[in-house]
Amino acid sequence: MSPATEHEDPRRARSRSRVLEAAVEILREEGQQGLTIEAVAIRSGVAKTTIYRQFKDREDLHVAALHSSAPDVQMPRSDDVVADVVTFCVALNDKLQHTEFGNLFATAIDGAERSESLAAILAGVGAERRRALDDRLAAAQRAGDLPAGTDLGMLASQLVGPLFFRRFISRQATSRAFVAQHVGALLSPRTPSRSTGSSRDGDGGARLRSAD
Repeated sequence: MSPATEHEDPRRARSRSRVLEAAVEILREEGQQGLTIEAVAIRSGVAKTTIYRQFKDREDLHVAALHSSAPDVQMPRSDDVVADVVTFCVALNDKLQHTEFGNLFATAIDGAERSESLAAILAGVGAERRRALDDRLAAAQRAGDLPAGTDLGMLASQLVGPLFFRRFISRQATSRAFVAQHVGALLSPRTPSRSTGSSRDGDGGARLRSAD
């Protein structure tokens, strides 16, 4: 992919912006099958040769359009891994449920079924986007907040998997309270400070259930 840089020529930046806006519009209206370099050139008014100088192919452009609609989800860094991961997963869920990113991500899933190159790019993007979660879980394990034998890759998949399932498969609205309960159910029993069944944790769980 060819990300814009801080020192990019203003004309190049403007043309890139128009191309990405056109790509997002086409994906929203027609899905991945409608996204062609020619269609983007016509809609954006940017020459195909210029588009090809900035994007390797339509798969590269597709992922760039996806990135343009998805600001990074920040991971807090406190001494409470459960609270940090809840905040991260709530923010991720909000983007999936309530922003254009969710709609565009669905087009990428569809496209990946038809294009091995897009599937490979999308897998790399997924790993990159999940790195903040992976790093936070690894830090918690090093600090003794997660057991040494915990499979962190499996745990990360268990944490975010239901958010994607409910958005794209079961089509269920997912509240913040649900996300907090889900993360707490996975992480709290594993963390030494939260595995004692304190009344404070119990009350918090009750408040989350009543808020969902």
